[in-house]
Amino acid sequence: MAENSITPKKDQSSHKFATTFAEGFDDPRFGTWAREIDVPPKLDSLSKRGFRILDELTLFLRVIRAAFRDKALLLFSSRGRLKPEILAILLIGFWPKKVRPKIVLYGEMFEPNSGFRHVVERLIMKLVDRVVDRYILFSTAELEVFPAMWGAPKEKIRVCHQFYFPPSQSDEKQPGKSIGSHVFAGGNSFRDYEAFIKAAGQMPEHEFAVCTTRIAEDEELPPNVKVSWPPLQEYLDLIDTAAAVVIPIKMGLKRTAGLLTCFESMWLKKPIIVPKALGIEDYIQDKVTGLLVDGTPESYVEAINWVLDPGNEKAIKEMGRLARKSISEHYTLSKYNNCVLSVMDEVVEIS
Repeated sequence: MAENSITPKKDQSSHKFATTFAEGFDDPRFGTWAREIDVPPKLDSLSKRGFRILDELTLFLRVIRAAFRDKALLLFSSRGRLKPEILAILLIGFWPKKVRPKIVLYGEMFEPNSGFRHVVERLIMKLVDRVVDRYILFSTAELEVFPAMWGAPKEKIRVCHQFYFPPSQSDEKQPGKSIGSHVFAGGNSFRDYEAFIKAAGQMPEHEFAVCTTRIAEDEELPPNVKVSWPPLQEYLDLIDTAAAVVIPIKMGLKRTAGLLTCFESMWLKKPIIVPKALGIEDYIQDKVTGLLVDGTPESYVEAINWVLDPGNEKAIKEMGRLARKSISEHYTLSKYNNCVLSVMDEVVEIS
């Protein structure tokens, strides 16, 4: 889709939909059609702040109020502990069809639980699907997986690839901030560190800096592996000074995960090593913008050794250059907004 495939009409003054997608308003075109539903600011940092029922109730009520006044809603799938936007959709599903707004659900979709919890989840999604007109997912791999898992009709599903906000500071490294010899691995969401730690244990000559809370403090680790959960800037500095970055995403997932750490590392021109988890191949070209592995200890060892081999320095620099270029050209907010607006145009006329 062309970068400017949707352009606003100069005489358009009324909003066509309401949304909780606050990032979209950084693009002036988005505000031409959209009205923002304010999200309590602490709700987006739930994992750090804990459960805040008043914030979740506030967002639920704001979405319901928007459903009365707006002809369409663009809502996020996974915000909050209770998922207030999903709860609002469930309630709207009991309204008469003639008064329901059109609804588009975007974002990271759901990794299924097992047993009875999955039965309940499928029931909820069946009720949600009665009301949702379109789903916006992050990868082409989910076009097959999402309908099979949740029973949503494939014709409702669209893919808008995730975007990245590059840091505002200068690209140039600060004085004294040189590339180290450590291998970085980090993140919490849908990570599997077991195979990676086994690989590190087979490479005692190298230092591994792991930033996560998914490894227990009392877990016995190889002496060359250091685990911490530092402040954000220190986390980014460890990526920036790493000789290689490993993002050990779980294999077998039913949704795309780990993209933020991938993007951060690619923007910093780091050689990244990532398992071929669901959707990752939409974002990383093997041996071009990163290295894709099968997630076994042997595959990590082979990839890390290749990255740390001085004989591959030229290829590594080119990989970093192409990774940064890929982010700049393909995963921008402007492109994501164009895609989202095209989907909204399918359910309510905005162009």
